[in-house]
Amino acid sequence: MPHTEGHTEQSIESNIAAAREKTEKLRQSILAKAFSGQLVETEAEIARREGRDYETAEILLERIKEERGKGGKKR
Repeated sequence: MPHTEGHTEQSIESNIAAAREKTEKLRQSILAKAFSGQLVETEAEIARREGRDYETAEILLERIKEERGKGGKKR
């Protein structure tokens, strides 16, 4: 079956559309991983690897509240 110019154009356009769809799916997947912290080490993981203590934000805020309660407000 000989290829006509129109058939080739359709094939190219179809390939481009498929590539765009795959690209968008990949983009969404990367964003989902980025927002869930799966692309880089967390600060807690880095601290553990380096043998340092790591204080979560929740614990830090609680400690700040306690310190402010003892010494009055520091603003």
